[in-house]
Amino acid sequence: MGERPLYMMHQQIEDQEIIERYARKQLAPEERRAFEEHFFSCEECFEKLQATERFIAGVRDAGARGMLNSGIAGTAPARTWRAWMLPTLAVSSCAAVAFAAMAGWVYFFQMPRLRQELTQTSSDLHAQQEARAALEKQTAISQVETNIPLVMLQATRDVQTSPNEVVLSSGAQHLLLWVEVPAGRFRDFSLQVDTADNRAVEKLENLRRNSYGALAVSLPTQVLQPGEYRIRLTGQEPSPASLLGEYRIRIRRP
Repeated sequence: MGERPLYMMHQQIEDQEIIERYARKQLAPEERRAFEEHFFSCEECFEKLQATERFIAGVRDAGARGMLNSGIAGTAPARTWRAWMLPTLAVSSCAAVAFAAMAGWVYFFQMPRLRQELTQTSSDLHAQQEARAALEKQTAISQVETNIPLVMLQATRDVQTSPNEVVLSSGAQHLLLWVEVPAGRFRDFSLQVDTADNRAVEKLENLRRNSYGALAVSLPTQVLQPGEYRIRLTGQEPSPASLLGEYRIRIRRP
């Protein structure tokens, strides 16, 4: 019989199980040389050979550990690896099919439901926010103070001049002061409220004119007991600060 060629074709390698036989050292010298000549230049066969050698090594290791029936690791025929690999591939294929089915179920059934629930939750949250805003607005409106006492201050340095008199009802929570600001260089102002005996009651700073060119200031009535008060208007900025006017008021309660 003539000498075998030194080059093998893929069909021949597959039909004669050359890769498995080579890994198990069952090829004749001529066949081994021919296959080596082939897989050195064939990446596909080289990778198959490495996978087969790893599998056989794993089987042998499992046999050495007593995890396989005796004899499988050393004397099993070349087709043994197929008996192991085919169930493994079948399991892998089943897992892939199951995963694809699960992904399809999630995409076509679960995702629309979750998207709908998310939209509903967002709508509910938006409705709650609107209801809360409306309730806060209603509460704020109900708490708006009506008939706030107002006094328009007139500057004076004459102690004989009668002070502005203000009557604070029992329900009044604030007193509104209206101060006409003299023309000048100042942008910011402060108001200092003292009792007649020079005890500080309230100080408001960084005040600015309103659209009418005046200062409108709200004072809490709890700091204003019945009696006389002196109010001083000072220009703050730009410095230096300067006293612009003094005012007097008298607080009465019914």
